[in-house]
Amino acid sequence: MRKIIVRLRERSYPVLIGQNLLSFIGSLLRPLKFGPKILVVSNKNIAKRDLKNEFAKLKISLARAGYEVVEPYLFRYADERDKSQRSLFELWKHMARHQLERSSAVLAFGGGVVGDISGLAASTYMRGISVVQIPTTLLAQVDASIGGKTGIDLPSAKNIVGTFYQPRMVIADVKLLEKLGRLRPRELRNGFAEVIKYGMIQDAKLFKLLERKAARFFSLLKEKKLGRGEISLLETIVWRSANVKAKVVEEDERETRGKRMILNYGHTFAHAFEAASKYKLPHGEAVGLGMAAAARLARRRGMIGVDIVRRQNDLIDSVGLPTQLDGRTLHSNRVIHHMLLDKKKRNGRLRFVLPLAVGRVKVVEGVPLSEVKKVLTDLGGQ
Repeated sequence: MRKIIVRLRERSYPVLIGQNLLSFIGSLLRPLKFGPKILVVSNKNIAKRDLKNEFAKLKISLARAGYEVVEPYLFRYADERDKSQRSLFELWKHMARHQLERSSAVLAFGGGVVGDISGLAASTYMRGISVVQIPTTLLAQVDASIGGKTGIDLPSAKNIVGTFYQPRMVIADVKLLEKLGRLRPRELRNGFAEVIKYGMIQDAKLFKLLERKAARFFSLLKEKKLGRGEISLLETIVWRSANVKAKVVEEDERETRGKRMILNYGHTFAHAFEAASKYKLPHGEAVGLGMAAAARLARRRGMIGVDIVRRQNDLIDSVGLPTQLDGRTLHSNRVIHHMLLDKKKRNGRLRFVLPLAVGRVKVVEGVPLSEVKKVLTDLGGQ
């Protein structure tokens, strides 16, 4: 098991990365000295189908450690629709119905959606109770579970309502990725978008590792032949990505100094693509498209050569994610409408994270909308 400490003074916490950790959850939580009541939050697809046995192991381990596991709360849709005002209110009511106290803890067992809304509920219930993130997807293990961002969506924009609220612990069991990867390979592909992001913004070695091994990994996944080497690769990918995320969060916890902004590489475009599609476009595919757009914008501005654009797009393509909007009904004007609602704006001006090289990016302000429209047209936008 590998450990990363996110160092935030009194809010510091460990990120544990390894295999087959669920059976030891109870003992892992003991040092945190929670009260007796634990609420596990997940969704129906995970708890009752895809990870049914693992969900049972989690509850058994908690019970053996002496915790009172109250009735789990399971979101109904298992997708972005769960990040709604209605879902948040229903979760609050569930917490009150089971009389959770300030010493109680919420365990978010799921992907980024489960983690985001569980964290928001925990941050506001009784003005804040503990939350532990147990991410089950690659995207959540490398990104969403670390850093304390919580939130829900409004029809106008994604993640526009939320808080900064750090978890007490993150437990990333990569064996869950193997099982879910076999069941839902598209979801695993989506997670690789965030991994590629980390390579582009601050870890050129990770990027090169992906260039060497990603295509082979997905070939074996398609043949259902993932072995120890591939599971070890997943563990390394999660560890390297989480290291980057932890260091950036330590330097700029609440995104006020500008450093944390680099984590949004590709995301100004991506969130607009998602909103314009009414959230039918998966986040990872949107991020892949967003990084392709950001690289094109950087190329137009003379910040990088065509070789960087090609390397990035080749890698995105090798994991099975799109780099073109061909065939997608995303009208450029609608994308820009949602982009202008982006919470990362400053003084009404859009900010983009653009690459200078593999492993190095820069925050750029004041890009004219005419340039953005040209990039969207380049990508095949309507």
